[in-house]
Amino acid sequence: MSARINPTLTGNMVKNGDFEQGPYIFSNTPWGALLPPILEDVHSPLPGWMIMSGTKVVKYIDAQHHAVPKGARAVELVAGVEVALVQEVPGTVPGRSYRLSFSIGDARNGCVGSLGVDVYAARERRRVSYESRGTGGHKCAKLEFTAIANKTRVVFQSSNHHTVNATLCGPVVDDVWLVRLK
Repeated sequence: MSARINPTLTGNMVKNGDFEQGPYIFSNTPWGALLPPILEDVHSPLPGWMIMSGTKVVKYIDAQHHAVPKGARAVELVAGVEVALVQEVPGTVPGRSYRLSFSIGDARNGCVGSLGVDVYAARERRRVSYESRGTGGHKCAKLEFTAIANKTRVVFQSSNHHTVNATLCGPVVDDVWLVRLK
């Protein structure tokens, strides 16, 4: 019988929190890949994550063409409050404390202004702002919460949206970690 590893004691409880697993992005496509909402495709092309919206998408970007906070891939929330990036994280224990940490930034695509992300976990919510110059960069943020169920829904939603040359742009989310606090 093999020993089972408890993710709450060994590391990140979020699946694909670094967004490295996802659809292939061809090297000659500088605009990234648009990922459809769950209503259009029940099998998300972004393992572990659901795109919740009626018709809007998120953009999957690569470090070759964009500023990515960590690694080779990230997600840009381009549709404002009309779309959410969601994961149901199993293994949380009601009454225990957890920390959700992540990076927010801009994709180095000229998206200038105040970019914001609303983050939800259990009964907690936090709005994190990032002042973008459109030249890349990011900052780290966190949300601490107490679990209320054996499964915790983690949600990222852009609090606003912008356009650059008539193209939607928004905050980049990457390096998502959920760990139990002692």
